[in-house]
Amino acid sequence: MIKYDVMIIGGGAAGMFAAAVLAESAPSLRVLVLEKGPKPLVKVRVSGGGRCNLTHQCTDIRAFTQNYPRGGRELIGAFHRFGPAETRAWFETHGVPIVTLEDGCVFPRSDTSLDVISALMNTARRGQTEIRTSAEVSRIRFFDGGVEVTIGERGSETGRCLLVATGGGAFPEGIDHAIEPCVPSLFSFNTPDRDFTALAGIVVQAVQLGGPGGIKAEGELLITHTGVSGPAVLRLSSFGARGLAETGYRFDMRINWQPGQREEQVCESLTAHKQTAPRQQTGTWSPLGLPARLWKLLLERAGVDETCEWGACPLTAIRRIAAQATAFTLPISGKNRHREEFVTCGGIRLKEVDFRTMQSRVHPGLYFAGEVLDIDALTGGYNLQAAWTTAHLAAEAILAQSD
Repeated sequence: MIKYDVMIIGGGAAGMFAAAVLAESAPSLRVLVLEKGPKPLVKVRVSGGGRCNLTHQCTDIRAFTQNYPRGGRELIGAFHRFGPAETRAWFETHGVPIVTLEDGCVFPRSDTSLDVISALMNTARRGQTEIRTSAEVSRIRFFDGGVEVTIGERGSETGRCLLVATGGGAFPEGIDHAIEPCVPSLFSFNTPDRDFTALAGIVVQAVQLGGPGGIKAEGELLITHTGVSGPAVLRLSSFGARGLAETGYRFDMRINWQPGQREEQVCESLTAHKQTAPRQQTGTWSPLGLPARLWKLLLERAGVDETCEWGACPLTAIRRIAAQATAFTLPISGKNRHREEFVTCGGIRLKEVDFRTMQSRVHPGLYFAGEVLDIDALTGGYNLQAAWTTAHLAAEAILAQSD
């Protein structure tokens, strides 16, 4: 006998948003949410430093999807049906006033994720929604007209359809789908270069980074007490996630402190400066606009004494400085999680999912949403937006099937 109309595995953002949409639209549906942890929405609680970066401002869907190393193409149509604008509207109509910051990040006006959690939980409880915690699903079995899930050692439950919205790397037995390997994405890097980490706190507004396999990224870089972080580093780690994992996170990062310029161009600029300020010491000021402490490290790596006057600096030395400014080599010896966030790439292979409905192309009645899919994004509200979108589309498709 089938007990539930809908079963949802995963009580995170995607799972609870789907439950909320189902409960509001069809309160008579019997919905069971199975969360393996002691509480639902734990990651939402800490998202954005506890403020919950709900989404990102969007004026162009195609440009918006450029922030997704994996899944961007599949999400274009999905975002047109339920995207950032619809997300804002949903939360505002459910008691969460929204504010957009200058960088485009969207937060609750209250600056706390608790309001987001309350909106989701209160809406989900409007219907016949049962939320069961400490309930890890170990196995899925499909049968004619429904699906059965095994919950640890506590027996099983049956439902007419199933939405899998687990975190990255959690795949119950019997899911019968191809799974792309899960590896970390969106992280900072460590370096054993102690002269470099002694510059901790320095921010360079624009750099170009290069990593293994030809991966590149541009943006702001922050030097930390263990290595490097900042938007450029996070972008490199995200778009190069699989290649970086293959290196064991040990490689030489190349940093161009003058993005868009080649060594020859920087050499010409420094040579021109030599002509205009021959009596100035090289370490007094950076003609390239770099922070003083960083500039002095580049001079040291180039083998140039910072007390040397520009007029006495030979062309070979200027070329070495230009090389350090455009192809600085930083040995990388590992990675760190970005703040409290943990994002993975990998999951259910996207071609096996119909992105109009989020239904499996393998098993009718099986749906996917959120991190369980091979979708991940840069920081800034993009990962949560993918969760809201895929969950809403899945819920709508389930509701259509229930009519």
